[in-house]
Amino acid sequence: MNTLNYIGCKNTLYKTLLSVIKDNIINTNDKTFLDLFAGTGIVGFNMMFHFKKCDANDLEFYSYVINYALLKCYYSENLKNIIDECNHLPLIEGLIYDNFSPNELCERMFFTNSNAMKADAIRQYIETKYNNNSISLSEYYFLLASLVVSIDKVANTSCVYGAYLKEYKKTALKDVILQPIHTNIDNVGYTLNHNSVYNVFAETFSETYANYYDVIYIDPPYNQRQYSANYSPLNYIAQYDNTIVLKGKTGLIENYNKSSFCKKREVKDAFSKLIYGLKCNYLIISYNNEGLLSRDEFEKIVTKKGYVKLYKIKYGKFKAQEKVDKSFVEEYIWVIDTTRIGTAIEEIDIDVVK
Repeated sequence: MNTLNYIGCKNTLYKTLLSVIKDNIINTNDKTFLDLFAGTGIVGFNMMFHFKKCDANDLEFYSYVINYALLKCYYSENLKNIIDECNHLPLIEGLIYDNFSPNELCERMFFTNSNAMKADAIRQYIETKYNNNSISLSEYYFLLASLVVSIDKVANTSCVYGAYLKEYKKTALKDVILQPIHTNIDNVGYTLNHNSVYNVFAETFSETYANYYDVIYIDPPYNQRQYSANYSPLNYIAQYDNTIVLKGKTGLIENYNKSSFCKKREVKDAFSKLIYGLKCNYLIISYNNEGLLSRDEFEKIVTKKGYVKLYKIKYGKFKAQEKVDKSFVEEYIWVIDTTRIGTAIEEIDIDVVK
């Protein structure tokens, strides 16, 4: 699986998360799972092999596309051939070149000219294929997701798209190559037919859909950094709509999504509304000791939902892409059994993840 360079990506946590789930829930293979803030999709992609149904939701369109590709589309010979065709297309100037690489009308340096033009050629080719009914909706999203992840590999940023670097770094100077987001084929012993992917505000999910799940996993934003602002170019590439208004030096989408979980004054009410409204047997939440919501505030909310276990994990801190020595953040995995009542919290320490 290819993933984005992403804030809060659970590359190192999902195995621990699965272990925690198995520690609390028997026979997950006959149970349903929802990843409510799906992001890169790495949690759902790995959990789907352990649950009979695995759904995902994320408000950001690029994330919706990625999760759709991971949970609802197999890799195939047809996709392999189209990806090969995409990698041999002539360069063209399009929306990505116009808005995210340096030219007469734009100073932004998110991508080199050649990579932006290559991405434009691929993006338009995918759209043409879909409009001509040459590919299905799931194949369309598979190819879009593959483009989003592939172009991210050569982005000229330190990590997020809140700013571009003034000089092109080494990885940004490499030629973009379209790679499949995953290579799972339809004989992996798991059917994707049951999975669903949604694109709504997490706090209104239970109002919009009446779904009941055995397990719901929540990995919300921890701080004031809005994901929609930090990954605005990826949303633009996924949507590829010239009516979208970009503003400012970095080309931020004018009406980008704003999450209440990133606002100090709103986060408590947002969490309460979300947690009390969700319908599930087990609610599992990732958070940490540096989040906008304090541990005490968190406890007051979750203990009203059911019996609580708190798993604590120490991680080395990261600044951009480099670890900061002798500095740790404590990651929390809250497990709430909504079928039981209890005000006390059982705490379990997990060894430091290096």
